[in-house]
Amino acid sequence: MIPMYSRSYLNLMREIAVTRFKLKDQSTFFGLLWSFLNPVLMLTILFTIFSFRAGQGIDHYAIYLLIGVVQYTHFSNTTAGGMSILCSMEKLTSDVIFPKEVLVIGTVIADTVEFVISLIFCLGIAIAFGIQLSWPVLLLPVVILMQLMFVLWVSMFLSIFYIYVRDLRHIYQVFLRMLFFATPIFYRPEYVGDGIGKYIIQMNPLTHLIQFARTLLIEGHWPSWEMLLLTFAANTALLFLGIAIFRRYEPTFAEYL
Repeated sequence: MIPMYSRSYLNLMREIAVTRFKLKDQSTFFGLLWSFLNPVLMLTILFTIFSFRAGQGIDHYAIYLLIGVVQYTHFSNTTAGGMSILCSMEKLTSDVIFPKEVLVIGTVIADTVEFVISLIFCLGIAIAFGIQLSWPVLLLPVVILMQLMFVLWVSMFLSIFYIYVRDLRHIYQVFLRMLFFATPIFYRPEYVGDGIGKYIIQMNPLTHLIQFARTLLIEGHWPSWEMLLLTFAANTALLFLGIAIFRRYEPTFAEYL
């Protein structure tokens, strides 16, 4: 096994990420422009439907909505792709000896590059809408890093389970549809009131990541440092746990592929 973070390990991970990024949308007419078009089209639909009710009282609702759409889309698309990457590259996974987690990591990194491009687009739109960016926006790379770690450890766990249970793909698609409405993308977290809905939203990691970005970009305030550190620590711990469990079960992958 190649030691983690060795030069060979990092070079392999980089090559996989670069290759996936280059191949992504390669056969489409607009190519990389889909990084901008996808969130804009989704924003247009959601803004048209929800702006008159859910958007009431929310400043810069279009930007509020766009940030939520971009972060949720990154999570849903990347974890779905990371879940099936080992099986979609079955020949490579079975016949070649290398640390298989680099396939998941490379996939997540490639999709996160597209996510960063979309966030830069959000910054440009925010400025165009008259939002004055302030010093707290410099903390945005930390939010991006936390989102990367979150998506990565979720993808690690999903990729393990998917090898043994192929029905997980359909189950996960249903889960993502429910998660969309359980995440404050087009409404304020306070909108659901008290009860189980409030508990679900508070326990949703995406809620905090999206709210961090909105606080930095729209409100121009520093987020809660306690919540920021807690989110960072939790994602770091779960990421290392995910890698450890992945390596524990990796020797059995070939017989199930």
